[in-house]
Amino acid sequence: MRTYSGSSAGSEIMPILKNARESAWIISPWLGKEYAKELAALSQRGIEVRIITSNVDYNIESLEILKASENPNLILLVLDKNKTNGQATFVHSKTYIIDKEHGISGSANLTYSGLNSNVESLSIAETEEEVEKMETDFMRIWMGFERRGMPKEGISSGTSYSLRNALPLLHNFGGVTEPNVKGVELVYHPYYFFEFSFRVSAGKSPPVLFEDSGFLVLDGATRQIINDNLLVEEIKNNPIKDYVLKTENKYRLAIHQQKIESFREARELVLNHIIEKNTRHYTQRYGNRYRSYGRISDYGPRSYDRIFVPYRNIVSFIKSGFVQVPVWYCEILESERRHYQSIVFGASGRKWTEFVYCPECQKKIWTNETIDCEICGTKVCNNCINEKGLIFKKKLCGLCLSKS
Repeated sequence: MRTYSGSSAGSEIMPILKNARESAWIISPWLGKEYAKELAALSQRGIEVRIITSNVDYNIESLEILKASENPNLILLVLDKNKTNGQATFVHSKTYIIDKEHGISGSANLTYSGLNSNVESLSIAETEEEVEKMETDFMRIWMGFERRGMPKEGISSGTSYSLRNALPLLHNFGGVTEPNVKGVELVYHPYYFFEFSFRVSAGKSPPVLFEDSGFLVLDGATRQIINDNLLVEEIKNNPIKDYVLKTENKYRLAIHQQKIESFREARELVLNHIIEKNTRHYTQRYGNRYRSYGRISDYGPRSYDRIFVPYRNIVSFIKSGFVQVPVWYCEILESERRHYQSIVFGASGRKWTEFVYCPECQKKIWTNETIDCEICGTKVCNNCINEKGLIFKKKLCGLCLSKS
């Protein structure tokens, strides 16, 4: 970590900020309007801009500039100095994280005086590990304040948080006629993702080649590697900025608390998984020769059983990150005997899965595991379906069986 003290903090911050390629995460209680224009311009270029600032008189014009430039890449968290959900809130930290490669923290606000005339002190990260620690701290602050700022009864109309386009209530309910929306809940699921590869040879004469590559997703709430192909594909194909939705109605909101303390811990868990997955027995074959009485003769091929265990330092991480994947849980009540729950990704709108509730036992079951009643068409679980008839048997639900 390098330190700086002086009256031109902008010389350390602005060149990096202006050349941002992917993201700019900023905490600054006071925000100058010229710098607000700079951040708005970055977001218009497709760069993810996250800003934590304060609702103070000094920031009025700056906030108007940012709100007028609202777009999916600009995510603004404004904290009321007097009250946030009944609690006084004022952020005093100043942090600048650019492209997840540069991290600066200290006393300098993103204002003209803060960057050009005041004597300020800065700590400048110089290693990947230091930047990752700052990223983790930033996201912890972001999510903590975001939760406190959200009303418990739901997200109010027109409010913008880490959301982009509200999912239509009847999305992916094509087979349901005259549905009644019983409830819609938006749930944040925390995930770490890592794209990795390694290639190494073991033994000799001839060496045995080992290699592996892939895209792994780690559940931040359960600490487990995710094997769900659709979820992995969702995270892999949607850039982080796509996990931004904008609300239009009131929904219940839930956020899964993660049990992983830091990005380093997440990477260690993934490394352990990669090593365990690639530890294997292999056969090392040798075509040896031996020297006898001054002559070299072939000894013939021999083989030995070996165990290959990848060293931790041979695994390269090509891409990694942290996302809060928004997932919609939509409950639809078509009738007293037809009750559905559709689970849909918030970023792409793709259906993840669909459940129905068995009208006989109220058990939640996958739609592809149900059996349709041959009279009314109601979906029933395998344990509750009834058969009637001696030769031509019909499968009936309990209600149709009682009427027949």
